[in-house]
Amino acid sequence: MKVYKKLYQKNEDGKFYEEYDLPEGLDVPNGDYTTLAPPDSLKYPKWDFDYGAGWVEDKDSIIADLTAENAELVSRVDMAEGALLDLADMILTR
Repeated sequence: MKVYKKLYQKNEDGKFYEEYDLPEGLDVPNGDYTTLAPPDSLKYPKWDFDYGAGWVEDKDSIIADLTAENAELVSRVDMAEGALLDLADMILTR
């Protein structure tokens, strides 16, 4: 049986939980442990300790991920624009 320890801070793997395999029939400690697996639909699952809603998406991790992705896309656009300007310059100087 899979048991998940809910964490308040990210661990070294960048996750808000730790996963353990326990033998069937063993009691799961209350509080910081659950048998409810994080949904596959969540990219950065985090347990909602405030409202007890279960697994939610970690907003800070999503923002960091989208910021990095945005920087990558800006870099690609800049390279594409530079390549187009170089191409236009080569065509015009011909």
